[in-house]
Amino acid sequence: MNDWQRKSPLDWQGYVDKQVKVAAAEKHEYEGWVLTVDPVSANLLGIKIACRGSVPVLLYIIIIFN
Repeated sequence: MNDWQRKSPLDWQGYVDKQVKVAAAEKHEYEGWVLTVDPVSANLLGIKIACRGSVPVLLYIIIIFN
């Protein structure tokens, strides 16, 4: 059992409204805020607001820990 699986629902709640930075495949890095957590599946859901030129882009990220 890894550390993520040992966390209680109250531990997971502590991640909500925190700013995170995620390193993904192909050396991409995403930065955003944790909106909600699922303590059963150990998933985090974040959102990033970025600008591509003058157009705002919303990027949803689901982080799955195995």
